[in-house]
Amino acid sequence: MFIPARWRYLWLFFVVLVCALVFRLAFVDRFNELKQPYEIRQGALIDQAALLINTRLSLVETQIRLFRHELELLNPTQAELEPAMISMFKLYSDTLQVRWIDEQGFEQVRLNKTADNNVGVVLTDELQNKRNRYYVEAGLALADDEVFISQIDLNVEQGKVEWPFQPTLRGVIKASLASMGDGLLVINFDLRSLLNEVAALSETNIQLLVAAGEDRWIVHPDENQLWRSDLKLGATGIETDLPKLARLIEDDGLAQGAEDNNQLYTAQLIASPYQSESSLQDIVVITQTAPLVLSSLKNQALLRAALLAIATGIAGVILLTLYSRHLREVNELSVKLEHERDNLKTTLERQSSLINELAETKKLSSLSIMVAGLAHELNTPVGATQLALSSQASLLDNLIENKNTGLTKSAFDNYLEQSGKTLQQAQRNNQRAIELIQSFKRLTFERANNELNTFNVAQHLDDLCKSMHGMLHKHNIRLENKLPNHITLTGYAGAFSQIVQIIISNAIDHAFENMAGACLELSCEYRGRDVVVTIRDNGKGIKADELPHIFEPFVTSKRQQEHTGLGLHMARVWIEQAFSGDIKVESSPGVGTTFELTFRSARKLAEQIAKNKIPENPFT
Repeated sequence: MFIPARWRYLWLFFVVLVCALVFRLAFVDRFNELKQPYEIRQGALIDQAALLINTRLSLVETQIRLFRHELELLNPTQAELEPAMISMFKLYSDTLQVRWIDEQGFEQVRLNKTADNNVGVVLTDELQNKRNRYYVEAGLALADDEVFISQIDLNVEQGKVEWPFQPTLRGVIKASLASMGDGLLVINFDLRSLLNEVAALSETNIQLLVAAGEDRWIVHPDENQLWRSDLKLGATGIETDLPKLARLIEDDGLAQGAEDNNQLYTAQLIASPYQSESSLQDIVVITQTAPLVLSSLKNQALLRAALLAIATGIAGVILLTLYSRHLREVNELSVKLEHERDNLKTTLERQSSLINELAETKKLSSLSIMVAGLAHELNTPVGATQLALSSQASLLDNLIENKNTGLTKSAFDNYLEQSGKTLQQAQRNNQRAIELIQSFKRLTFERANNELNTFNVAQHLDDLCKSMHGMLHKHNIRLENKLPNHITLTGYAGAFSQIVQIIISNAIDHAFENMAGACLELSCEYRGRDVVVTIRDNGKGIKADELPHIFEPFVTSKRQQEHTGLGLHMARVWIEQAFSGDIKVESSPGVGTTFELTFRSARKLAEQIAKNKIPENPFT
């Protein structure tokens, strides 16, 4: 068998499709495997950076509250205020500037950290009015115990960004001193050490970025991208540079393994607890792979995927070749099988014909058994009748002789008495012969009759037992009947008696071998609407390994005695076909065997008759 061209093309298309699928799956699997260590490392760096930032930001509010609390405890005079603030200034290493601003926005005291990390006091004429600064406006609007934390930006003095850059964060809280009245305590916190520490977490292949809000980079591997909005150079930030990542973070607050600009990103949002527009921004910590890392990983994944796809394609071509060869072999085998099938069909037809012939032989055999049994049973009453007739003839001869020599009254009376007894005996034996013949006639008539009828189960079983009495007597088997007279069955009476006869004959042939006290028990009963006939023997039983096979055709343990092994098989077939019933068997070696025959109820058969679905009589 040769594969048609269209099927070959279809197979090649399928191979290409599978190769593409293998390529895709292998690439994705390998790429995910290669980038997983980077994702894990990116997550670890983000956790470290987020911990540093959260720790520092959480201290801002605490420090300004402590600063105010200590000032209020000291309650210095105006002259003592600067020394008191200087002493507290030195306690906090990241403090960049401390100011006291009155309610009109004028700086009353300002302390700055100098380049050599000392504290410098700003002269009075250099103090400024900060009324228009956003953090002063926000501070004046605070409740007494509230704290305002400003945005992270660059420190501005006299309208100019200080150089070198001083990333700062301002804390504002209302305060009141007897010497100064009500005002604002403003502390600028220096974030340079924090941002440098965060930036130092970057590695060769993984870079760390931190965005403050949407338009400001405060940590970035490219210094030209830092603080651009503060320097009026055009805003750059996560929203403009990484919009895809910004959307992911906006939805979930976390993005892991995101790809953008041929780089691998992981990001985490640190949400600000402050809601006002000018307060502390949301902080986004981002890690990205170096520019060439992701390309390298993809190339490695592509190489493996390509190799697997090529191997799959080669395997597909090999399979096509093998399949073509297999089809040729199958074609050759198919021709051989067709030849074998024809031979088997012929053999099966012969076997079926043989089984039918054997079945007919089995039926004739059972009929011959009944004829032999009838002959044996008739022998006794016919012989007794013959003996009675001979005795009567002798009496008659004596009467005639006495008549010639002189018949006495006593001799005549004796003749009448003996003749009466002889005739009664002849009549009884003749009646017995008539009953046997009628029983045989009923059995043979029913087996020849193809019609459904309702019959008395006990009568048919009793007729069958009478016909088989000779065989039972020959094998010294005692038969016990428990047959209630009220049980009737609608069905094929001939098939019924034939099925029961097969089971009894099987027990006679196989259950008892040179066994004394052999006994067969035959009983019947209603079970629901079904009739159940039970045949139980006390014979040798059936071996456990043989029991499942006893209903198979040609299975017999007495092949050498010319048994066909079809008896039980035909009994099961007939009970299923003629009565829609079944046969169950239980056997214990050394104890005996019980056959339970279930014949379908008259109601069910009547329903079939009403629907014109009468089971086929197996004797037709």
